[in-house]
Amino acid sequence: MTLGPKVILIADDLTGALDSSAPFAARGMTVVCATSTDHLDVALRSGAQVIAVSTGSRDGTEATAVARILQVRATVESDPLARTAILFKKIDSRMKGHIAAELQALCNPGQPVLVCPAIPRLGRFVEAGHVAGMGVERAIPVADRAGVDASAVLNAWSESQIDTGLAGAAESAVLVGAAGLAEALARRLTGSAPPTPHQRLASPALFAIGSRDPITLAQLAGFNVFPAPDGAVPPPPAASDPVMILQMQPGRFGATPLQAAARFATGVALWVKAAQPAAVLACGGSTAEAVLSELGIGLLEVRGEVLPGLPVSTALTGWPGLQIVTKSGGFGAPDTVSRLISGSSPR
Repeated sequence: MTLGPKVILIADDLTGALDSSAPFAARGMTVVCATSTDHLDVALRSGAQVIAVSTGSRDGTEATAVARILQVRATVESDPLARTAILFKKIDSRMKGHIAAELQALCNPGQPVLVCPAIPRLGRFVEAGHVAGMGVERAIPVADRAGVDASAVLNAWSESQIDTGLAGAAESAVLVGAAGLAEALARRLTGSAPPTPHQRLASPALFAIGSRDPITLAQLAGFNVFPAPDGAVPPPPAASDPVMILQMQPGRFGATPLQAAARFATGVALWVKAAQPAAVLACGGSTAEAVLSELGIGLLEVRGEVLPGLPVSTALTGWPGLQIVTKSGGFGAPDTVSRLISGSSPR
């Protein structure tokens, strides 16, 4: 008997889809991620217990975001095995993107929601209905940004508080949150099975850094990088090192983020073909989406994490077997890059 997915997780960027699906993989559930809505129908036929999909809509228009949510909804509702899955709308923990419009398109009228963007293990909380903590300069009102009643927002400073709030949610509720709520759902579905140890970064590795978040810039301090102004990647070197870092930087011509990301992705793909790395780390949501698209990777099998907040996957299409590590720009300790490099494992 063919079983449908237990969870369908919808994120507005690829790093979010992978961040929030990694806890399920780490606890032994099978997880497949569609890198765009065009690959969702194939992902649903994979037989995985958790299906994640990126709408790639955070930096686009609200109309595009709504259209892609409606596309996801139509695809899910047309699949009899997927209709009964738990719907999880992954949102940015700092409430970026078109959250309110997307939720309105995703939910049925009157359908209950539970909203909690807290990630306690990374130092980000919801207090008095506002996001606060690491990387948050000014408290962010959750209900206003999500377009929901304040009663739908779960305040949480710890994993146990999220567990309790999730246990009290209506069975038909759409779950709306970040990695913290996803981890709680993974614990509930697996009987609180402990996560497997972190996996190691494969080597040689190519780091493609598209984020300009100050947290990421601090993590790169002291490392030699190949600069890519406005996304223009230099030619690959004749000999590759165990780890090479490409960093997109501001240029003289002021390319838009999408233009720079597309140019950067084209250059990164050339480096992958020339250097044949065992792993690619893509930092920044638009960077990850553009790089994987350029490599023809539409489906990923999510395996877990290499470090907290850094999911690791294996490409199923386009470049089968390539290890993919993704990182949101606003996450990680100052020593994240050095820990990744020191813990890498040769191919």
